[in-house]
Amino acid sequence: MATMHAPGTGVGPGDAGKHRRSAVIAGVVLACAAIAVPFGVRGLDRDGARAAAAQPTDPITVTSPHRGGGSPSAAALGPQGDLPPLLAASSFGVRAGLQDGERVRVGDITDGTLRRTPGVGWQVLVRWDGRLQPLTLRGPVSLAQASWVSAAGLLYTRVPDGAPGRFRVYAWDPQGGSAYTPPSLVAASLGRVCFNTSFTAFGNCRASG
Repeated sequence: MATMHAPGTGVGPGDAGKHRRSAVIAGVVLACAAIAVPFGVRGLDRDGARAAAAQPTDPITVTSPHRGGGSPSAAALGPQGDLPPLLAASSFGVRAGLQDGERVRVGDITDGTLRRTPGVGWQVLVRWDGRLQPLTLRGPVSLAQASWVSAAGLLYTRVPDGAPGRFRVYAWDPQGGSAYTPPSLVAASLGRVCFNTSFTAFGNCRASG
């Protein structure tokens, strides 16, 4: 049988078979590699994650926000003890001070009205003996200082007592009076009182317990 040989190629029939077998083997090897490589990559990912989890981490330090103004905390206010209800109907009223025309309770007898009079300052006017009269104010403080009307209608004045949030508080109590003469309002000390910054809580500044 005659054999054919392509001139100039150097490739005969036997050589072509060998090349086909080599191509098939190479294809199988590439297919196996394509299957094995993703599993190897996933294995590396798992190993990397385990290694990262095993490394110690720095502890996270949580700091409390700074309390501005140095005002005492709720625990430092102390109990209310025998203090009367000092808060106004809203904390805004305690901080804003007196308002012209505001109603004030004068004991259990009558109500008064706050009036700001030029040259005189704050007065409490009551209708007594058929006419409107100003009450005499007596005591170590005045209504020109930080004063407010409580939710119960009573009048108070506070003065700072050397520490943020701590005050000396005075209650304006009616004393004396007759059928023809109205009582005087006398500033009686309630001692030290601690308020929080928003004036929504207070206490006697003593440690509870």
